[in-house]
This record gives sequence, C-alpha cells and structure tokens, in this order.
Amino acid sequence: MERGKAFDWLVLAVLVAIWGSGFAALKIATAHITPVWNSAARIAIAVVTLAVVMAVQRQRLPPLSHPAWRAYAVIGFFGMAFPFVLFAFASQRLPSAIVAICNGASPIFTGLLAHLFIGGGDRLSGRKAAGVGLGFAGLVTLVAPRLAQGVTVETLALAAALFGAAMYAISNIVTRRAPTVPSTAGALMLCLWALVFAGAAAAALEPPPPWPPLSSLLAVIALGVFSTGLATVGYVFLIQRRGPLFMSMSIYLAPCLATLLGMAALGERPGWPAFAALALILSGVALVTVTPRLRA
Repeated sequence: MERGKAFDWLVLAVLVAIWGSGFAALKIATAHITPVWNSAARIAIAVVTLAVVMAVQRQRLPPLSHPAWRAYAVIGFFGMAFPFVLFAFASQRLPSAIVAICNGASPIFTGLLAHLFIGGGDRLSGRKAAGVGLGFAGLVTLVAPRLAQGVTVETLALAAALFGAAMYAISNIVTRRAPTVPSTAGALMLCLWALVFAGAAAAALEPPPPWPPLSSLLAVIALGVFSTGLATVGYVFLIQRRGPLFMSMSIYLAPCLATLLGMAALGERPGWPAFAALALILSGVALVTVTPRLRA
C-alpha cells in the first residue's frame, strides 16, 4: 500500500474509534443537557479546540470573500447543527446502539446522492445498487417492529435519527464539491457556521439548562474536543483526498463499536431486529463503498 493511502486508512481508523465511542458519550451528555444546548455546547467547544490547533499550525482562515465560506455555511447546517440536534433528541429516547445503527445508514444515502450529483466513479453500479437495496432492507427491519406499535415517542426518535443520517449524506456531497481549503481551516469554518445556527436555535427555543453533573459535563467536553473538533479535521481531509464514499467507510465499523460499548458500558441489550438491521446495513455499506481489486 502506498504511503499516502496508508495514512488515509489510519485517519479512517481514528474516525471509527472517535465516532463509535461518541454515541455512548452522547447518551450520557443528553441525560442532563437538552438536545439544542448539547449541540450548541459541543460545537462551541469544537471551535475553541480547532482555534488552538490552527494557532499551533500557524494557519489562518481564508478571507470572508473566499467562496468556501458559502459552501461551508451549507455544510455547517446540514452536516452539524441540524443533525446534532436530531441525534441528541434520539439519544434521549433510544439506546445508543440503535442511534448508531441509524447513523450507519448515511453511506447508503451518500451513495444515492453521489450517483445523482457527482457521477464518474461515484455512480451506482449494479453491485452498489444492490448494496443500497440491502441497506434499505436493514432500515425496514429496524423500523418495522416499532411502527407496528403505532406512532410513539420512540418512533419519532427513530425517524429523527434516520433523518439526521440523510443530512450527513447531503453534507458529504457538498463537502466534496466545495472549494478546497486546508483541512483544519475547513473544519473550523464548518464549526463556526454550525455554531451560528445551533447557538441561535438554542437561544431562541429555550433558556440555558442548569449546570449539569460531572458525568454529562465530561461527556459533552469529549464530544466537543474529539467527535466534533478533531474528527472534523479528518472528515474534511478524507473527503477532499478520497471522496465521500471512502470517508463513509468510517460508518462501516462505528455502529459495531458503538453497539459493543453500549452493551458493555451502559448495559444496553438491543433486540434481534437491531442486530439483523446492523448486519444488513453494514453488508449494504460494504457493497456501496468497497471497490474490489481487478485481477491482472
């Protein structure tokens, strides 16, 4: 494997570890912090984290006239501010493993959007189309048992998590087509715009929550520093270098890690529909994102 490609895979592995463990942290954080304020707080912490990284690297943000600012405004809304609130809402009402499995569907949505708006090597072949079909079969397996019980708060939480996964797919496509900027600068621009949206929503919708207990406070700090701040640098880096489908492979293992952590650390016991859905979705993601080597 070429040195550059090996580093890409290393970044991907780090993203899997950070995002896979982030769902357990989100469950702990939202136990005492409302979704809108949880999202605003973690994004604010990410902005501070990335500003420190930028200072250490002696980098500067591009001027406000740079066209990347407009693109990252869209990314900040669809890829961070909006889905963060949706996933926080879902985490209050669903096991972290279920929320992670819903998030695992984002490469399926990404594959469809890449086919429609990017084309080229990102177009859906027969194999990739079969992967999309498997992914949707997994979503049906996950959603159907809860829909059979009628419209409940849990059903709405499940819909919110799936909608959040679709928002991530939109941001993947926009990031791919955005003007290229250094990864850390792009991450900070994304977080700054997301903070504008999330902060305005939090201030308009509800008063600040009381000071949370230490467990939730540490969880939201970890989400801000790692899952939102440093991981966003890797996200921008991989999308610019390898495209949205390669980056989406970080979702391939993250739900597995999140499920194991939810069972070990939080005592969650997902039922068989969750495991069946996980298997179908990950099989679909594999078909959509993994390109087989051609024989000589």
